[in-house]
Amino acid sequence: MRTLTHFLKEHLPSATAYTGRLRIHPLKGDGSDRRVYRLLAGDQTYICVSHPNGRRGIPSENDSFFYIAWHLRTKGLPTPLIYAFDPRRGLFLMQDFGDFCLESVIKKIKEPRLVRRVYETILKLLLKIQIEGSRDFDSRYCYDTQLYNGRFSWERESRYFIEAFLKGYLGWKTVPPSVEKELKDLALAVDREKEQLFLYRDFQSRNIMIWSGGIGLIDFQAGRLGLPQYDLASLLIDPYVNIPEKIQEELIDYYLQECSSRLPVNAQTFREHYEIIAFQRNLQILGAYAFLSRVKGKTYFEQYIPPALLSLKRRVSGKLFRPYRNVRLLIENL
Repeated sequence: MRTLTHFLKEHLPSATAYTGRLRIHPLKGDGSDRRVYRLLAGDQTYICVSHPNGRRGIPSENDSFFYIAWHLRTKGLPTPLIYAFDPRRGLFLMQDFGDFCLESVIKKIKEPRLVRRVYETILKLLLKIQIEGSRDFDSRYCYDTQLYNGRFSWERESRYFIEAFLKGYLGWKTVPPSVEKELKDLALAVDREKEQLFLYRDFQSRNIMIWSGGIGLIDFQAGRLGLPQYDLASLLIDPYVNIPEKIQEELIDYYLQECSSRLPVNAQTFREHYEIIAFQRNLQILGAYAFLSRVKGKTYFEQYIPPALLSLKRRVSGKLFRPYRNVRLLIENL
């Protein structure tokens, strides 16, 4: 706390012109090891993030967050204004978007028509993030690979599912080679999609804030170039919200309609690629919840495993997955 206090005394007055009494309140964390604080400075509030583990590497995770926040903001996108960044200590002073995320807002809405309208607004924003974010984007600032592709999907999503979920969570000793081969084939199949746009990587309801000024974006430090279907899937199959399948389908149609006026897109091909990429995102979700529950001791994430697993089972029931018999049978029997 002494390091944090010193940082604030050093930067808060020059960044915000506030010199009065400061109150610091820790905020509840989620899946990250970042520590987040709300600062009450008179009638204004700010967010301070302490992430010393994010200093590792060149570029570091903190470097990526700082660059992507600046880059997207220059494109007119609602990332938080960063008042101060201390790379040596891993500290940020930034704009406060409040306490309400998309998840909390959607769970208060009972009318499906209104849920769809909210998501249509988010999808318009997503397209702007993808298209504008890819322009002049310097991928050298990406700390966690510069590109999402089939190799990354296999190594960091399929294998994550195998190690963290099947073995770590369910207690499996081994996975049949036939299953591993089909999982690898599915992962490499994401390379069939050739469109490369800005990819947020974790575009889900807890990273989209709703505040008095509109929408705010957080947790985008894993951004890179990648496939447009990935962030769409991250939003629509998000277990925190669990959007009904019918609305998911309607929202994919809406996204394609909006996309077609800005990019050349074949709806059928896009949907075929979406199924594979959404499958990979689903594997990543299950791996993450298993890891956070078992390894990090954050057992409250376990409640989201059943809806994520149900989503995966529904997906492999489609005709696109018929050639992958071993994977399909494994998932159907989980």
